[in-house]
Amino acid sequence: MTIYSDDLVKATNQIVGFGAVALAAYDATAGSGMPSVGLPLLCCGASLVYTNGIFQNYLRRRDTRVVAYLSGNPGTPLSKISAATGLSQEQVASSLQRLGADRLVVSESGPASLTRYRLAS
Repeated sequence: MTIYSDDLVKATNQIVGFGAVALAAYDATAGSGMPSVGLPLLCCGASLVYTNGIFQNYLRRRDTRVVAYLSGNPGTPLSKISAATGLSQEQVASSLQRLGADRLVVSESGPASLTRYRLAS
């Protein structure tokens, strides 16, 4: 299984964001006596969690571009999908991995070990 950079960003935002919120909550209840530390920490954690939602919307839009291209071009290799959509091959591969896990896209091996993708029937 390959883990792509956008998946790492998503996981990191969630872990760090919720960790910062938890630390700020602990600071508020434990009473360190420094409200100047807890409030900015709470804001930073909440911002990370919020921007993660924005990042999810970006991934959905990117996946939609891949699906839209495949709907008119079944049996296309990754390199051609990348060139047609303007996305990097890593971004397309990440989208195809998510879409494959959701059983929306199927991969087929072609000649010379060239994998081609199409929408699932």
